[in-house]
This record gives sequence, structure tokens and C-alpha cells, in this order.
Amino acid sequence: MAADLPVPTPEGPHGSARRTRWAWYSYDFGNTAIEFAIPLYLTVWLVSDLGVKAWVFGLASAVSSWAIGLSGPYIGVWADERRTRRLWFTLAMVVATLLLGSLSLLPHAGGSDLAVLIVVAMLGNYAFQLTSLIYNASMINAAEGDNIVSLSSRGMALSFLGGAAGVGIMELVVSGRLVPGVTGRGYAMLPAAVVFLACSVPGILAPRLWSQQTSVPQRPTGRLHHRMFELWRESSSEYRAGWFLAGYFALNSSVMGLTLYLPLHIRNITGFEGLKLLAVFAVVVPMSAVGATIVAVLRPDRRTARHIVIVGLVLLGLNALVFSLMRTLPLVVLCASLHGLLSGALTPTIRAAYAQTFPSDYQALAFGLYGAVQRVSQGLGALLSPLAGAATGSGSTAAGMAAMGVLALIGAPLFMRWRLGAGPDSRTQQAIPAPTGVAASEHEER
Repeated sequence: MAADLPVPTPEGPHGSARRTRWAWYSYDFGNTAIEFAIPLYLTVWLVSDLGVKAWVFGLASAVSSWAIGLSGPYIGVWADERRTRRLWFTLAMVVATLLLGSLSLLPHAGGSDLAVLIVVAMLGNYAFQLTSLIYNASMINAAEGDNIVSLSSRGMALSFLGGAAGVGIMELVVSGRLVPGVTGRGYAMLPAAVVFLACSVPGILAPRLWSQQTSVPQRPTGRLHHRMFELWRESSSEYRAGWFLAGYFALNSSVMGLTLYLPLHIRNITGFEGLKLLAVFAVVVPMSAVGATIVAVLRPDRRTARHIVIVGLVLLGLNALVFSLMRTLPLVVLCASLHGLLSGALTPTIRAAYAQTFPSDYQALAFGLYGAVQRVSQGLGALLSPLAGAATGSGSTAAGMAAMGVLALIGAPLFMRWRLGAGPDSRTQQAIPAPTGVAASEHEER
């Protein structure tokens, strides 16, 4: 497993190729258990139960996200050129599982104990986020012979369902009904880590996810950062990737901000707490799965995917503005449902579309850059979290939601500058055509 080696031609959609796709889906299913556990349980446990200052946890979370954003592209190009994507993924998965799963077992009585707890949590979060960046680089291999946007959307639909299932398991554990004597939110990360581990193993054991088309990629000249710059220059020239990432930054910042303000706004409007608030907020999750499923069924080509992104982003922003004005429960539930539907359709479409901006040999680099934008914007959301939590009154939360709606609308014209590029329809596309320049010879060899 020191390097990712080429494998024979796939047997077809009914053989090993289908098993490879299910290995891909498996990771998406387990990944969201951690994604949901951190804000729903870990944050509440540290801030509310153990007394960690909200701004301290927000800053630590932001630093963790920014660290993966800064290092992810370098790790990606390193893994691409040395054919070690699977090794990086396996190491990051093991580290994330051990660190996040051990949090409930660490002492947390005094200030120094809490400091260690936060450091372990953030290191585990860093490793967990790294697994996502490396794993997304296998999307083209998983989509072998299939529509890549459809594959991404099916995986994302399963991820929302997996997150809901993970929350159910975590709730059984923290309530004390599953394991006698084990109770409290501090234990939530242990079952989440176990689910994540179990769902990651099939991907590690699927060699086709990690194989690449040639034994050695066509490398640009120069040092690591010079090679990265040259690959980025080509991608920007071919697809205007910079505009794509700028639009994605606006979109992800908006979605993260809306996720923070949405439950607070519902609480301020309805007065709901506890299970009632969770029930209203939980409508977002299945609707997100529905949105992703609709895109999967559509099997959009490149042009249709672009329309989904731009139109969906405008609708997301307008819905947020309308949501900020709602004061009755039925309309609140309707707007929350639309938010889930639109975000569920947009996220996997953008993830798959971005895979088309770099040569297939450099997908880990591509998603390192993609993850950098994702995690930096997520880090801003983490810093916004204490402010959102301190917001009182429907006016303050409404203003926050309206601001996120405006941010989403700003992203639409940025995405409109994104260039589709030439190449075959993604309905039948297996490998994405390489850009011009240093990768042209590689494309000709294929």
C-alpha cells in the first residue's frame, strides 16, 4: 500500500466497477456521522457542559480548518505524484478515528485537561478533514462508465441518510439506553468514530478507487510550489477555475452561516426547545437527501450542471431572504425544507463539477485546493458560531440569515464566469480531458 498501482480494465458496471462505487458510497455514508457529531454533540459538550468559552472553541475550530486549507494542496500534489493517495487516506482515517473516539476517555476536570482535550479534538478534526480531501480525489475512478455528477449526488444523498442514522446511534449511546452506565454528550464521538471507521474500510480495500491511468504522471518542472502554480495556471486558463472557487467560497460561507442561524431563528420565532426544535430543524436533512437524489436521477451533463449551480444558488439566496421575514411555523418549516432541498442539490453538483478542472492524475491536488476554499469558509463559520449563539431576538437572527442570503446571491455572478471547457459529455466521460500545456503530452498518450 506504499503506492497506488494501475489495475486491469474494469469488468463493467455489473462487476467490480459496481463494487467500487459502493465502496465510494460507503465512505460518504459514514463521513457525515462525524460531520453531524461535531456541532450537535462535541461543541455542546465542550461549551455548555465543560464550560469552554465559545470564542475559544470557535477559534480552535477555525484554526483547524485553516490548517487543512493551507496544507491540503501540498499533501494532495505529494500524494498524486508518488501514487500514495490510499496510504495518506488510511493514515488520516486511523488518526481521526483514534483521536476523536478517545475524547470521552480523556480527563476533563481542570483547565489544563480541557486544553489537552481541545488540542486532541482539533488534531482529530484535521485528520478527519484530510480524509475527505484525499477520498474525493477518487471520484473519477469511482464514476468509471457512469455520470460523475450522478455518482456524486448519490453519494451525498446517502451521506445525509448516514448522518441521520449516526445521530440516532449517538442519541441511544448518550441517553444511556444502549450501554448501561454510559451517558452524556461526551460519549457521542465514540460511536461516531466507530461508524466512520466501519464505513471507511471498504474504500481502503477497493483498489480501483486508488488506481491512476499512468504509472508516472507528467510532472511540470520546478519545486513543489512551482509545479502547483503551473497546474493551477493551466486550470484557470482552461476552465477559469479561480471564478469557480470564488463562487464556491460564497456558496459554502452562505450555507454554513445559514446552518448556524437557522435553528436559532426557529427557536426565536416558535419558542421551541429540545426535541421540538430538533424535529423542526431535522426536516432539513431528509430534504437535502431528496435534493441530491433529484440531481442523481437527472444525470446532468456539464451544461446542465452549470445551470443547476447558478439557478440553485439564486434560489438559495432568495429563500434565505424570505426565511428571514417568516414569523409563523408552517412558513418556517416550508423555508427550512427549501433550504435543505437546494443545498442538497448544489453541494454534490459542485463537488463533481470541480473534478473536471484538473487532469485526472492530479485529482488530490485539485481537491486539496477545493478543500482549502471549503475549510477556510468553514473556518469563518466557526468564528461566526459564538456570535450566532449569542444572538437574541428574532431581529438579530433574521439579520444574520438575510446576510447569508445576500452572500449566496453574490456567488451567482461569480459562478457565471466559470468556463465549461471542451470535452465529451459527462454522461459517458470516464477520465476528464487534460488541460493544455504541460499536461498535453499526457493527454495525447491516453
